[in-house]
Amino acid sequence: MIELNPCIECGIPEYIAKEHLWLDNGDIVQSREGWHRMVFIESENIDPLFLGIEEIIGTSIEHLVITAQRRAVRMYLSKFIPEPVKELVRMKRIEQRPLADATGDMARMMGFGNYQNVDYRYEMDDEDYYTVSIQEPFSVPLAVASLAADIEALTDRDQGVKYSKVGPDTYYITSFPAEHAEELKERMWLQRYYHKPGDVELEKCATCGAPKKLSQYVWHLKRGVIQNRISKRRMVLIGSQNLDPILFELEAELGERIPDVIIEAERRFARGGFYSPTANDEAEFRQDLALRGLGNLQELKLLKSGLRMTMQNAVLPLIIVGLVQGSYENSLGVESNVEWQCSDTGCLDLEVIALH
Repeated sequence: MIELNPCIECGIPEYIAKEHLWLDNGDIVQSREGWHRMVFIESENIDPLFLGIEEIIGTSIEHLVITAQRRAVRMYLSKFIPEPVKELVRMKRIEQRPLADATGDMARMMGFGNYQNVDYRYEMDDEDYYTVSIQEPFSVPLAVASLAADIEALTDRDQGVKYSKVGPDTYYITSFPAEHAEELKERMWLQRYYHKPGDVELEKCATCGAPKKLSQYVWHLKRGVIQNRISKRRMVLIGSQNLDPILFELEAELGERIPDVIIEAERRFARGGFYSPTANDEAEFRQDLALRGLGNLQELKLLKSGLRMTMQNAVLPLIIVGLVQGSYENSLGVESNVEWQCSDTGCLDLEVIALH
């Protein structure tokens, strides 16, 4: 089991401080693998975003969401479980359950929800299964995929997954051996991340070394829930590679309108006061974006006609564009249009144009 110890000074789990680095360029990375980029973001809009896209396009995207998340989490977990340990699990010389319990602890600290083991069978044949319950999942399809990734990381065998709702905000999820479709095997491979230096300075906790601003959030470790102390908005610490492949794959599958759909959904959430960051104060907004691992704000200008912004190392650019546009509209009570472009190196330029 992983110790769920909070820092005595700032209150965040010591695991979070130890296993993740907030860099000088507005990025968060996994400390064991510096190419694995993370984001710390509000999570209550994730499932509504997926559902909104489905409503617009008229077809389910759940299989794409689950595939992208499963791959990313499997890669993340593989860095924490030594190969000799995984080999012992595969040879049935050690039990699978303690390791699954440990990854459940990790999930709680990342804000994924409360995983509990229900039942499992491991005889290394096609009848094997692993069933868990999860309460308060931050996202149902992403939580479902995370279980499959957990078992794949332990057994090195492809998994299928099914789930059902069994109570208020409670689900049963079962993972079982199943070969992945060849078509999906060939797509959505994760892109490696390469650090670009920056000049963002987040004040650090003297005890654990994590950003002091994380003390604005409370970790409900037994529930697997992270909340902003003031807004009560729920947060999650998740690999950007979990979300980016979904968005890219949706555009490839469904056409050029998908980016506009995603931006519009984010704009509506932000305009309703969903996000706690505000673009009214450039220095504070820069810190908020860096705390979330979204990138390095270089320029923010409020103009008579609207707002202009440039970021380096931007991740999830569609979400950032919608976030900024909606936050601008929320603060000034106006409607707007937005124009933007993002380079392959993560340089994001956007302009919000007020409609008078």
